[in-house]
Amino acid sequence: MRDWDAWARKFEQTEGADAFEALFAPGGLFQDPVTPPTADVRGVVDLTDSVFPDWRQQIHSIRGGDGWAVFEWTGTATYGDPGTAQGDRIPIVMHGATVIEVDDGGLVTRWRDYLDTNEPLSQIQAGGKKA
Repeated sequence: MRDWDAWARKFEQTEGADAFEALFAPGGLFQDPVTPPTADVRGVVDLTDSVFPDWRQQIHSIRGGDGWAVFEWTGTATYGDPGTAQGDRIPIVMHGATVIEVDDGGLVTRWRDYLDTNEPLSQIQAGGKKA
């Protein structure tokens, strides 16, 4: 059985496109509510970084078997269009769950995020109404 707790701690320390991409097997697919299945993991990170440059994820619970795991997480970041000054960014928190499948070497072959996209949107809309 894989040590999924160790995997979770390693993932939480992952920063940047290279490190995230290194979690995936060649051709591994990423998917979330706004991203159709794609092997362009670097593109997913680049897009996320353009909107949430300080994105961090904490895994609260992880369970799995030899070739799969499910984990619950909380993500935190600040939102702003590119070029937005740090002090003008809007803090957001979002919650979700992820299902991953891994190959024999432990590399991700399929990653599916599940989250309510209205959670961060409502925070962004409320934050944009500051006087």
